[in-house]
Amino acid sequence: MTFTRLAYGRIHAIVSSVGVFLIAFLELNCAGLPTVTQTGKVQEIIIGTVVAPSDVTLAPGDEVRWVNRQNGPISIVFLNPIEEQVSCERGFGLAGVVNATQLAPNKGISLCFATPGTVRYTVHLDTPTTTGQFNVLGVVHIEQGG
Repeated sequence: MTFTRLAYGRIHAIVSSVGVFLIAFLELNCAGLPTVTQTGKVQEIIIGTVVAPSDVTLAPGDEVRWVNRQNGPISIVFLNPIEEQVSCERGFGLAGVVNATQLAPNKGISLCFATPGTVRYTVHLDTPTTTGQFNVLGVVHIEQGG
């Protein structure tokens, strides 16, 4: 009987610890979740030897996801401030500080735009050419909401 109570106590302690860890993990990783209702549409922009597609049109609340398929990190730099237009983000860390981010290989980052307009950005890619880097312009058009 003592063994059963001891085993139950250990199992209970492990389950409690896992529960606390899970709650902390979800709170930390959900900090960038949308503050407005999402449309559910996700437009992926793949960054490989080219950026495709480099011009996308979305509705307010749609998610744009950039995925780095390069072997090295890339940078995404917005040509104008975007903070007032963003309704959700994952991986950008905009928090009033930067208008750019670096993206590691095989990783993705996302933004949702709440207001209609045009957002222009540049992707800085490392290349094996003599210049070592080139820039690709991209555009996100956010349509008027219906």
